[in-house]
Amino acid sequence: MICPTCHKEIPEGSHFCPYCGTPLDDQCPHCGHQNIPHAKFCSYCGKPLGPASTSRRPQGSFIPTSRIYQEEEKTYEPEKVSRKINWKVVIISVLVLILATTGAQYYLNHSDNIKWADGNSSTSEITETMSSVFSLKKTTDTEQYSNLSNDGSVAANDHYIFMSNRDNQLVKLDKDMNVVKTYDVKYATYLNLVGEKLYYTDKDHHICVLDTKTEKTETLQDVSAFYMTYHDNKLYYQNDGDKESLYAYDISSKASTKLLDQHIYNMSFDGDIIYLTGKSSIISYNMTTQATDTIYNEQVFGSVYKDGYLYFVTTKMGIGRVNVKTKASQIILNDIAYSMFTMSDKAIYYVGSDAKMYRLDFENKEPTAIYQFQSHRFGGMQIVNDHLFVKDYQDWKVVNTSNTKYAVIFEN
Repeated sequence: MICPTCHKEIPEGSHFCPYCGTPLDDQCPHCGHQNIPHAKFCSYCGKPLGPASTSRRPQGSFIPTSRIYQEEEKTYEPEKVSRKINWKVVIISVLVLILATTGAQYYLNHSDNIKWADGNSSTSEITETMSSVFSLKKTTDTEQYSNLSNDGSVAANDHYIFMSNRDNQLVKLDKDMNVVKTYDVKYATYLNLVGEKLYYTDKDHHICVLDTKTEKTETLQDVSAFYMTYHDNKLYYQNDGDKESLYAYDISSKASTKLLDQHIYNMSFDGDIIYLTGKSSIISYNMTTQATDTIYNEQVFGSVYKDGYLYFVTTKMGIGRVNVKTKASQIILNDIAYSMFTMSDKAIYYVGSDAKMYRLDFENKEPTAIYQFQSHRFGGMQIVNDHLFVKDYQDWKVVNTSNTKYAVIFEN
């Protein structure tokens, strides 16, 4: 006997093929030849196989559910909904909404706002009100020397702040950082505020003065002046037109005098001594004896005097200091991101490699992050009463270095 599916020889009288499992009950009643299941005619003799060929259903066939069971028909009626208003629920819901709104408003007004987004966050900044950030006070000598080593773009007394706005226009701001006056002066740098007179260099680096009372401006010297610093009724500056030599402009006589025929940059004063950042060293110049001395015999970027020490940035991007008497030096900080820093009487401020502004306190000597730059495009820094002014791309911001709150100065 041959299986009609796999064509293998199988025992006579088998009901299923032992090789492929095909049912074998569809044998032709006329010739005895085995056919495939459900065949209507014999594949050997051609005669009809009859109803016996449909007696077996192969595995997995579909059987209508109507032949298995009859589902009882059910009649569904829509549920009746009450249209009566539950005023108790409505009143409770309104009260909850009012309490939630009031609580949220109280939180926003009294909680500490976000100071910056961390390095892994894209949260937009939320700034503090100016009154909680800034308290106005005249810059100290250390702050002034530090500011002037960084272009001197901010100057302040006990009442007003002078700086340039987003359009590089010189403005006067009150203690709440409101612009109270805009001057017809652009690109003013090396601001020195002395009484009612504001000395500055204009866009051509000419030495100028603004009378803040009469609002009149005057060009004092038609020279290319940099690092201009006021001291004892004179303006000391680097004359870029004369090999970066040191000059002094006497405000009373209106005359300039060459003091030192060396390349000099920013400067700090201590009595009769001027400490100057030179081309390859830090030097001192005695204004009485005109004697010079080398304090630190290596190239540095900027130097600021404070309490017997000169602080500076090294060529290896560290912050060091040197004792002006003993000339002993030390590196106090490594791995800063920019070759500039600023100083108050309390701390040093610098930008780290992680795009954060840090405060290095003179007392505890531990760096603390106080501001995270938003744009990663650092535009400058100044210091007023230990409050930090930073230019984050195009935005000037003031940072309270004690509580790290900050605010944008010139809103769009």
